[in-house]
Amino acid sequence: MDLEKYISSLLFEHDCVIIPGLGGFIANYTPATIHPVTHTFMPPSRQLAFNARLCNNDGILANAIASGEGITYAEANRLIESAVNGLLNVLGKKGEIVMAGIGRLTADRENNLRFTPEKGSNFLDDAFGLVPFTSEPVNREGLQEKISRSLTGSRALPAMRKLPSTLRWAAILLPLAAISVWSALNTGGLTRLKNNYASLIPAQSESPVQVNTGNPEVATYTVSPAEITPEPVSAPEPAEAVKPDIYFVIAGAFSIQENAEKLVSDLRAEGYDASIAGQNSRGLYHVSAAGFSNKDLAISKVNELRHGKFPDAWLLTRR
Repeated sequence: MDLEKYISSLLFEHDCVIIPGLGGFIANYTPATIHPVTHTFMPPSRQLAFNARLCNNDGILANAIASGEGITYAEANRLIESAVNGLLNVLGKKGEIVMAGIGRLTADRENNLRFTPEKGSNFLDDAFGLVPFTSEPVNREGLQEKISRSLTGSRALPAMRKLPSTLRWAAILLPLAAISVWSALNTGGLTRLKNNYASLIPAQSESPVQVNTGNPEVATYTVSPAEITPEPVSAPEPAEAVKPDIYFVIAGAFSIQENAEKLVSDLRAEGYDASIAGQNSRGLYHVSAAGFSNKDLAISKVNELRHGKFPDAWLLTRR
């Protein structure tokens, strides 16, 4: 049994894979980054961390081994226990465990396990085929260089001869004096010009609206448009977005699609919202008893099935 192969395969589908008796590997999402100095573009990834306190068996690794090796769940747990004992023996002799495709575990002086992920490993399906690359910075021409280049070779404008101060004041005051004299002599023309502009803008008139109640004994009354207040129109409330299901409670896995569909039919007959939650990398069809967008509800459903007809039920996460 190749334990590293099963762990690597499960890390593409799950955020956490626990090896009972050893610890748990946690995959954390890291977005794409750009190094500000070297201009290196790093693709998005799921980097690994290790927690030695996660030792309780959650059934994910045992179910994967049982399905892949064609053995029972109990036999798979015995194989895991034997493999972990072998790894701990290697750790005691050499002081480190090298797991291909995952990383390296070492023990310090206090026998605490420290994990170093394998360089270049990426457990994000969406980043398949993306590799880091470096882009040379683009040298752009500065504003000062643009101005100096545009002025280079241009002919200088001839200096204007300065006018005497008296002529400058005359050039300013003479037009103002001419406008004042013309306004004093043409007051009637200014009034006609004002009236012509006023006639171009029609005045708003508020004509009263007569309201008749239909009863001849009640007098008709008028309402001005200013007294009529339009009723406010409320904007329609936006529809709440529905979150997709990303957590699936797996009741079984089959290599033959007809067997998986048979279990789906049986679960639906019992009232479950069952479906086939896709295939894994080994071609096994995952039969989901229910799907959830909330992880706490999904874990609660897994515990419910484990205490019922499906003691080997486990949780599948699809991003």
